[in-house]
Amino acid sequence: MTRRHSSYPYAGADRHSGPWYEQSDEAVVLQPGDRFFIPCEGGPSTSRLEAFPPRLEVEEHDGVYVLVDDGPRDQWRYVFVSKKP
Repeated sequence: MTRRHSSYPYAGADRHSGPWYEQSDEAVVLQPGDRFFIPCEGGPSTSRLEAFPPRLEVEEHDGVYVLVDDGPRDQWRYVFVSKKP
């Protein structure tokens, strides 16, 4: 499920450009600003609502979520990397 054109202030965050993502095999082609959920592995969240194109890293208090965007969009996920050893 996607929602169109977020007003969320995401400018300045590190992201790939929209055209960087190959979407020809996707059921829905996302436009910049469309919002969608990305599941999370580890950390405090189970998923994140992101605007397309998604942030490559998301800072959290105890670590950072790193986007794994290899393959089809339904396989994308954020993996939590803890700052604690």
